[in-house]
Amino acid sequence: MHVAISAAGTFQATDGGDTWAPINRGVRAEFLLERYPEVGQCVHKLVMAPTDLSRLYQQTHCGTYRSRDGGEAWEEITEGLPADFGFPIAVHPRDPQTIYVLPLRRPDNRTPPDGVLRVYRSCDGGDSWEVLSRGLPQENAFMGAYREGMATDDRSPAGIYFGTNTGNVYFSGNEGDTWRLMVDNLPPVSSLSVSPIG
Repeated sequence: MHVAISAAGTFQATDGGDTWAPINRGVRAEFLLERYPEVGQCVHKLVMAPTDLSRLYQQTHCGTYRSRDGGEAWEEITEGLPADFGFPIAVHPRDPQTIYVLPLRRPDNRTPPDGVLRVYRSCDGGDSWEVLSRGLPQENAFMGAYREGMATDDRSPAGIYFGTNTGNVYFSGNEGDTWRLMVDNLPPVSSLSVSPIG
């Protein structure tokens, strides 16, 4: 089992939860005196690839990371993103190499960089990123997304969803290539999960 804790880091139990060990090697904590401590990282969201249980991804206070060995070691994959801060991260339901993030400016300004709402997709496990913005607000997008605010369904092609702290829910039925606004009058969307019917 794995658990991620904000301002503590990621921990693993291999005995059903009786004992836990930190697994934060390679994850930055810029707000501490020691840049790469054993514990103290601020993990915002941890996800496991459904089809490859050794592949983990996390979005933190200080970057986006992947692990290919169940969390024993982490590689930063922030390069190519407009910010190293953000909350949600999601993995494609069938392709463990395809991930989605929604970067935010910084801790004291949790809005999209440049006021432009963009989701970023990587199809190679974080080695490169592409911008997904067709159908999303491209100016005055001063909203954010919380750590549980992004989800995928298991359709083919996969649907990608995210909610904002301004009460909007956006949906892509083609794995992020284009987006549409589903709802725009909710309270802040703190958590989003999906279960397609039919």
